[in-house]
Amino acid sequence: TAQPRYPSQRGVEYSEEVTNKVRAGILRADPEALGVEVRITGTYPFNSATNAVINSDMLRTTIVSSIGVFVIFLIAFGSVFYSIIAVVPLLISVVLTMCWAKFAVGGFNLVTTFLPALVLGLGIDYAIHIIARYAEERAKGGSLNRSLYASVLHKGEASFYAAATTSLVFVGLLLAKSRALFEMGVISSVGVMIAFVVTLFLLPSMITLAHFIFRNRMRQRERVVGYAARLTGVVRWVTGKGRAIFVITLVLTFFITFQAARTSFVFSSTDLIPRVESQEVMDEILNRFAVSPAGIGSFFTFYAQTGQELREIVSRLSQHELVEVVLSAVDSVPIDLTEQQRVLNSLDIRGYIGQLDSLEQSIKERTAALAEIRSLLAQYSLLEYAASLSGQVEIALQSTEILEQLRRIQDRLTALDLHYATESVDALRSALLGLDVNLEEVRELPPADDLLRDILFSYPEALRSRYLTPDGQFVVQARVSRTIYNAGELDAFDRFAASFSDNYFGMPLVVKQLEHYMKRDFYLSTLLAAGLIAILLWVSLRGWIRALIAGAPLVLGYIWMLGGMRLLSMDFNFLSITISPLLIGIGVDNGIHILHRTIEERAKGLDGATERAVGATAVAVIVTSLTTMLVFGSLLVARTPGLRMLGASALLGIGFALLFCLLFLPAALHVEGGKRV
Repeated sequence: TAQPRYPSQRGVEYSEEVTNKVRAGILRADPEALGVEVRITGTYPFNSATNAVINSDMLRTTIVSSIGVFVIFLIAFGSVFYSIIAVVPLLISVVLTMCWAKFAVGGFNLVTTFLPALVLGLGIDYAIHIIARYAEERAKGGSLNRSLYASVLHKGEASFYAAATTSLVFVGLLLAKSRALFEMGVISSVGVMIAFVVTLFLLPSMITLAHFIFRNRMRQRERVVGYAARLTGVVRWVTGKGRAIFVITLVLTFFITFQAARTSFVFSSTDLIPRVESQEVMDEILNRFAVSPAGIGSFFTFYAQTGQELREIVSRLSQHELVEVVLSAVDSVPIDLTEQQRVLNSLDIRGYIGQLDSLEQSIKERTAALAEIRSLLAQYSLLEYAASLSGQVEIALQSTEILEQLRRIQDRLTALDLHYATESVDALRSALLGLDVNLEEVRELPPADDLLRDILFSYPEALRSRYLTPDGQFVVQARVSRTIYNAGELDAFDRFAASFSDNYFGMPLVVKQLEHYMKRDFYLSTLLAAGLIAILLWVSLRGWIRALIAGAPLVLGYIWMLGGMRLLSMDFNFLSITISPLLIGIGVDNGIHILHRTIEERAKGLDGATERAVGATAVAVIVTSLTTMLVFGSLLVARTPGLRMLGASALLGIGFALLFCLLFLPAALHVEGGKRV
C-alpha cells in the first residue's frame, strides 16, 4: 500500500503524476522476472484512467460524428461542395463550444463528453435546411442573391425558432439538482445558439465567396440529387391514406401508452463509472478476500455521542433481522470498560485487610486455642461416658461426632506452620495495600466513555477513523441485507433507525434520495421544456392548431420511445433522463420546418400544398434526423454504461419522431384540410 502526500482530490494532474511514478517504480522492480504480476488500484489510478476515458470517448464520438455527418450529407445531396461548405461552420461551432465549456464550467465531465458531438449533430441541421432551400431556389433558376435571400428568409426564421426551442430545453437543465446535468445545460444551451449563429452568418458568406472564386464552374458544383419529386409522390400516397394512418396511429399509440407508463426510474452509481483497470483490480481483491469496502454498498453508518448511546445502537441493530454485521468501537476493545470499571470500583480492599488482621490474630493465639481444645476434649469424653452409662444413645453419638471434629481441628492447628502462615498473611496484606493504591488511581480515571475515546485516539489514524470521527463521535456501521431494496423494507428500516438515533445515513437512503432528485429533474425539465416549446410553437406558427400539429410527431415519438424502452427492459437512469428534454428540443424541429413550408405553399393558393411542402422538406428532415441519430449512435461504443443507455434511448426516440413526422404529420395536415393551417 502506498500513501501519497496529498489526496486524489488535489486534481487529475496530480493523480496522473502519482500513477505514473508508481508504474515507473513497478517497471524498475521488474516483478515479471520473478513471475509476479503487479496491477494497481485506488482513487489515483481511477481518476487518471477515468480522465483518459473521457477524452477518448469525446474524441471518438466527435470523429465518428464528423465523418458520419459528411458521408450522410454527401449521399443525400450528392455534392462534395455542399458537404464541405456545411462541415466548416460546424467544426468552428464545435471549437467555440469547447472554449465556452472550458470558460464556463472548467471543461467536460463523464456526462458531458458527448456534447461536442451533439452540437455537431444539431448544428448540421441548420446548414442542411438552408442549403436544401438554396439548392432548390437555384434549381428553379434563381440568382445567387435571390436564392440566398429566400433561403435565409424562410429557413432562417424556422431554424431560429428550432434553435431557440432546443436551447431553452437545455436552459431547463439549469434547475437540476445534479451538477453534471447543470453543466450540460450551461454548455449546450449556448453551444446550440453558437452553431445557429455561426451557420447563419458563415454559410451564405462561404457560398458567396465560392461563387467569386470559382465563378464559371459554380453551376456544376451546385447541382444536387433531386429527391423532392419522388418524395412528393410518396407523400401523396400517405395523404391519400391520411384518415386511415391518422386513426391507426392514434389507436396503436393508445395501447403503447400502457407499456410506456410502466417505464421506471432506477439509479445506479455504476452507470456513471466506466470500466477501467483499477476498478477491475478492486473487484478482484474484494472477491478473492470476500470483503466489502467499508461504508459503501448496503451499509448504514450511525454516530453516537456517548458510550451509552453507542451500546444502545449496537444492541438495537444486532437484534434487527435485516442487519447482517455490526462494526463499532466496542469490537476494537477486548473488554467491556464500563463493566470492568464498575467491578473495580466495588472492591472493598480495606475490608479484606481487616479480615486478614482477624486471621493473623487467630494464628497468633494458636497455643491458647490448643489448650482450650484439650479441655473441651476431656469434657466431651466425660459427657460421652456418662451418656453411655445412662442409656442416652443420641447424646452419646453427638458427643462422639463433636470429639472427632475437635480432634481434626487439633490436628490441623498442630500441623500449622506458624511462621509460614504469618509471612503469608503479611505478604497478602502488602499486596492488598498495593492494590488499593492502584485502585485509587483507577478510580481517578475518566469515565468509561472518555477512556474509550482515549484508547481509540492512540490507534493509528487509518484504524481510528473506522470507529471515531475527528470531533470524537463514535462510528457504528451496519451492513444490511440486499432485501432492504424490496418494497417497503427501506422505509421500515429508516423508521426503526430513527427510533433510537437521529444521526445516521446509508447508501440505500442516498440512492433513494438520488432517485427522488432524478425524478424531480426529469419531470421539471420535461414540463419546463414542453411549456417553453408550446409557447414558441404558438409564436412561431401563429396558432394553437398549427402548434399542436407540429408537436404531434414529438408526442407520439416520445410515447413510442417509452414503450420501446419498456419492451427492451430499459429503465430511465441518471443519464438517460436527459433524453426527455433532448427529444423534445430535437424532435420539434422537424415539425417546425414542415409547418413553415406548408404555410408558405398554401399561401400560394395551389392544390397539393401539403404534398409539395413535405416532399421539398423531407430530404432535409431525414438528413437532420439521421445525423442526430448518428451522434447518439456513436455513444453505443462509449465505455460509460449510462452513455450507452442514453444513446440507445435517443435512437428510439428520434427514430420514432422521424417516422411520425413523415407519416402522421402529412396525414394530420390532410385530415385538418387546410382550414386552420
